[in-house]
Amino acid sequence: MSTYPKPPEVTVTGYPASSAPPPPPPFTASTAYPYPAPPPPPYAAPYHHPYQPYQSPYRLFLRPLMIIAAAVLLAAGITTFIVWLVIRPRLPEFSVSSASVSGLSTDAQSLTASFNVAFSVRNPSKKAGIGYDGVEAAVFYGGDSVVKTTLPPLYQGSGNSTIVRARLVAVGTYVPPGMVKGIADDRAAKGTVSFGFAIRAAAYFRSGAWRPRQHLLTVYCDGVPFRFANSTAGVFSGPQKPCKVYFV
Repeated sequence: MSTYPKPPEVTVTGYPASSAPPPPPPFTASTAYPYPAPPPPPYAAPYHHPYQPYQSPYRLFLRPLMIIAAAVLLAAGITTFIVWLVIRPRLPEFSVSSASVSGLSTDAQSLTASFNVAFSVRNPSKKAGIGYDGVEAAVFYGGDSVVKTTLPPLYQGSGNSTIVRARLVAVGTYVPPGMVKGIADDRAAKGTVSFGFAIRAAAYFRSGAWRPRQHLLTVYCDGVPFRFANSTAGVFSGPQKPCKVYFV
C-alpha cells in the first residue's frame, strides 16, 4: 500500500479567509438612471434701482451760471493784475509845506482856533493819474481830534505836483481836559506846540480807459511844530514835514 507524502505545515497569520460572497459593485448614477441629472435652474440676481436724488431745476440753472461768473471774475482779476504791472502806479507823496494857527484860546473843556495848512501833493506815477473823492482833513493833538473839515475832490495827472490848502476852524469845540493842559504846558515851557494833520479820501488810479476800484487813502502828518510869538498865534515855517501815506 502506497503512501503520499505529508504536505508541509504552513503557518498562516491574520484573519481567517471569509467564506462570504464578494460585495456588489457600487451603485452609480449610470446604473441608477440612464439619463444625466438636469442642471440647476439659472440664478436670478436681484435688480437694484440706484437712488437718483431730486435735481432742482434752479440748482441745475445756477451751477453753470456760477461757473461762468467765477471764470469772468478770474479773467478780470488777471487782466487787472497784468495792467497794474504794466502801468505800475505808485503811492502819492504828501508833506506839510506851511501852516499857521490863530485865535487859539482854551478853557476847562473847550478850544477855539483857526488853522490854515498847505499840503504839497505829488503823483510820482509816470503812466497813471490819481483822483481823490470824499476828501476830509483833520487836526490832532496827542492823538485826539481837534477839528475836521471836507475838501473838494482832486485829480492829478502822471508826474503832477500841486498844493492843497485847507482851513479848519474850531469854535468852542469840546476837547478832553488833558488836551487843554498839554497845550498850555507846551506853550509855556517850550514856546512851541506840536499838532498833527490827517487826510482821508477815496482814491483811484486812472490810465486811459483803465480805472480799477477805489481805495481808502489815509495820510498822517505827525509832530508839526508851531512856534508861538504870543499866546494865541503860532506858525510852522518849515522845512517841509513829510507825511505817511497808507493805501487800503
